[in-house]
Amino acid sequence: MKKGRIHLSLSLVIFLILLIYMIVNVLTFVFKTKLTVYEVQAGIMTDKISTTGIAIREEEVIKSKSGGYINYYIPDLSKVYKGEILYSLDTTGEIKNYIAEEITENKKASNKAISSLNDTITAFKEDYTYSQFEDVYSLKQKLDNAVLSSNGEYIEKTLNKIQKKYGKDAYQIKKSGQSGVVSFTYDNFKRAKADDITESDFEQNKYEQNHLSSNNEISAGDEVYRIVDSEDWQIVILLDKDEYNELKDRDNVNITFLQDGVTTSAGIEVKKKDNHYFGYLSLSKYMVRYMNDRYLELEISLGSDSGYKIPKSSIVEKDFYRVPVEYLTKGGNSTANCVLAKSGKEKTASTKNYTIYKFEADKDKYFYLSADEVQKNTVLFSDSDINVEQYFLEKKVKKQGVYSVNQGYAKFRAIEKLKSDDEFVLIATDTVQGISLYDRIVYESSDIDENDAIY
Repeated sequence: MKKGRIHLSLSLVIFLILLIYMIVNVLTFVFKTKLTVYEVQAGIMTDKISTTGIAIREEEVIKSKSGGYINYYIPDLSKVYKGEILYSLDTTGEIKNYIAEEITENKKASNKAISSLNDTITAFKEDYTYSQFEDVYSLKQKLDNAVLSSNGEYIEKTLNKIQKKYGKDAYQIKKSGQSGVVSFTYDNFKRAKADDITESDFEQNKYEQNHLSSNNEISAGDEVYRIVDSEDWQIVILLDKDEYNELKDRDNVNITFLQDGVTTSAGIEVKKKDNHYFGYLSLSKYMVRYMNDRYLELEISLGSDSGYKIPKSSIVEKDFYRVPVEYLTKGGNSTANCVLAKSGKEKTASTKNYTIYKFEADKDKYFYLSADEVQKNTVLFSDSDINVEQYFLEKKVKKQGVYSVNQGYAKFRAIEKLKSDDEFVLIATDTVQGISLYDRIVYESSDIDENDAIY
């Protein structure tokens, strides 16, 4: 019995081949890693040091020489002159109500108090956020102070009446012993001089700040206010070695207070003490604004650069040969740079039109040849100086670049890094064989190899 035979026509064979080809291409497209392309943009980056600073001022905490119920007549952070009334002490606890009744009878004083209260509440509403609920407690202090400060000029007029009713020592008016700015907060920070601050002072776990307010009973020796008599102040910061080296040759820096975004200039001095690095910022502004803050979150600006902004993920490294510029030449009638080289088994040297790369850091001394483009055992010659020895391409160096896809395939383009942050890198705009504004580059360099088509 004869076995059956399968007869395949030519057209069927061709159809099967095309079908297989189409299936392979479809599967390749479906399972191929999707390539993300990034368009090169211009950008600006600023080097910054983010740090915590300790504020040092010419300040003094004043303590009471006697006890009683305290009432303040000025708002917190008020500028006062020597001899100005600051607070009173009521040894009976009844005199505040008596004074309030006297003031209420004076229409002018009452209107002034109401206006002061409105200003205080309006300012609080504008600045308040739910993340700063502790400010509600300071509002009560401000309102108490606003009432009493608005009517301070009337207090002394009723002093004789009080002394007759309650006795001479029952009510004591206390005045400032010097001019300055008065604060009703104090803390447990004991360093009076910036140079005395150590690394351990930056640990805030044991730091405490106390708030003073009217109507509290105090004893002799208790703190009653803090006063600063100079607008000059310092902020001490802790640095690492790199930050120290960056700042050591500077006299001034721009700083930003992160709590409210205020930016100003400050003098800077750095010191190394006991294997630690410290910076000392000197200011003559904003002392009052931050008088109630001991620890301040800061950013120090080290300068800005402009260039092209690219993702860190787009950067790839490539091997190059570094060659002295003496080995650059011109080819024939061309003005383009090339090299005189002998490769492999060649017996004589000839002009080679390799791609010439240059980088700003050493462009006057060296140029670079891609190791992928040059054959092994290549020797370079100089046609301008017969005394220059042959140059053997042996040692390789790494240089960074990106893959440009403007022409539909991944072409290596060199980059020179200026600055970087967590996600992006700022690069120079004039790199030889580099990229240009609005070039399209591969976002994730690991998704493709050099010279691969992107479609």
